[in-house]
Amino acid sequence: MRAIRILLRHRVTRWLRDPTWGTGTVAGQVVLLGFLLVLLAPLGLGSYVLGEVLRELYPEASALSLINGGMLYLVPVFMASRFLTQPPPSEHVAPYVSLPISGTGLLNGQAALSLLSLHTVFAVVLVGPVWAREIATAWTPVGAGAWLVAALLLTIVLASHGANLLHLLLGRRPWGTAGALAGIALFFAADATLGPDLFRGFSRVLFGRPALGLVAAVIAVGGVHAALLRARLEVDGRTGRRTGSPSRRQAGFYRWVERTLPAGRLVALTLRQVARTRRLRGVGLSGLAFIVYGYGVALGEVFRELAPSLFFVGLVGLGPTLGLGFIVFGIAAGHADGLFARPHAPRRIVKATLVLLWLGILPGTLLLPAFLPWLSPAQSSLLLGFALWWSGIVVPALVYVAPRLRKPVDTSASAFTISVRTLHGIAVYPLWFAPMIAAAVADAAGVWWTAGAVLGGAGLIGLLALPWTTGVLARQLASHRHAMTAGFRENEPV
Repeated sequence: MRAIRILLRHRVTRWLRDPTWGTGTVAGQVVLLGFLLVLLAPLGLGSYVLGEVLRELYPEASALSLINGGMLYLVPVFMASRFLTQPPPSEHVAPYVSLPISGTGLLNGQAALSLLSLHTVFAVVLVGPVWAREIATAWTPVGAGAWLVAALLLTIVLASHGANLLHLLLGRRPWGTAGALAGIALFFAADATLGPDLFRGFSRVLFGRPALGLVAAVIAVGGVHAALLRARLEVDGRTGRRTGSPSRRQAGFYRWVERTLPAGRLVALTLRQVARTRRLRGVGLSGLAFIVYGYGVALGEVFRELAPSLFFVGLVGLGPTLGLGFIVFGIAAGHADGLFARPHAPRRIVKATLVLLWLGILPGTLLLPAFLPWLSPAQSSLLLGFALWWSGIVVPALVYVAPRLRKPVDTSASAFTISVRTLHGIAVYPLWFAPMIAAAVADAAGVWWTAGAVLGGAGLIGLLALPWTTGVLARQLASHRHAMTAGFRENEPV
């Protein structure tokens, strides 16, 4: 408990000192609270009337059985939401070693504090009303209480610990973990579509027998917690394995980058930093996974609904570029110091950053022709517009915004989190959503050529203007570099 109190006090202190927009003002807190209430109110109401809705849709089935059969699906949903939007514990253990607290206690405290998030609130709002309306009135108080505890353990604690463990495993063994996740996802997809629907049956058994479900939830949470502690101890900076020198193949690739690409030495330097940093590797791998998943969904939908298909293409085609674009100038305080201390001209740094982010959208762009056999020429023009928009508008916009986001990356973590709480960062989101809006408008109004011409024309103008805009971006980088380095030192994680 002492470790939790110390970590909580430090986290509150860091939150109060956070200079980012909205966190230190009463107006900002009121706005954030209003947004939260807008999201929670319909969610809680929908959970409360879920039983009635199921009885209307499936009058021949038991609403309680349907609810129990779907409860277990909340675990991967909340785990995925935490993995994608919640950073893993960022406090380093080393500064606390001198205190009379065990390292295991510190790690337990980090795991416990990771439960304090909006994801926990959403889980309670989803589970609480349906329990009060359907479960509490159908079973005895003991059975209903066991059901509620099991549901909260699985949707909150297991989902949080599972997401943190996934961060660590992806950073430690990225390809093996990604392959295992792909196999699990394929199994669940086949089970749900081809039968025999074992996952839903297992959920019905667990929640249909509250005592059994509670025991299973406790065992699952205990096992994942033990695995999380073991993995965290292994990757701790004091005891974990250091990343070795690159292999011969990797060294050859970096030499090719240095000799071939514009500003190749700086591009290779940043690529090495991405490969060596757990958090940035997580961003890159997650971005590539989104491309594969989104394009797979889009190809499946292109036979039936064209607009949702192109919607997914516009959403995920940027790949790793969106995550890396906000933080690429200052991965850590030491990296930012070294970057600006060396005799690199700001224009050359900007050019290298543009090249790096273009490499991030290259996979999504090269996969666009896979949709051409099912599209008309007018509809295909929108795909060309996507590629030009990403290259000529979104990438330069990210390079413009990056110097204004002055928080370092936790180099020991592995996550795909875009936590942008400044007005400049939020301003990039409309540019990201523009292709999706264009796809919806083009499908509704039949203006495919117009939508493709607007996106593609703007992107082409952005690319042609790069000889001039690169100088503008270099000047604003030079004017912000002192504030960047100061902000990175100030915001280094404890």
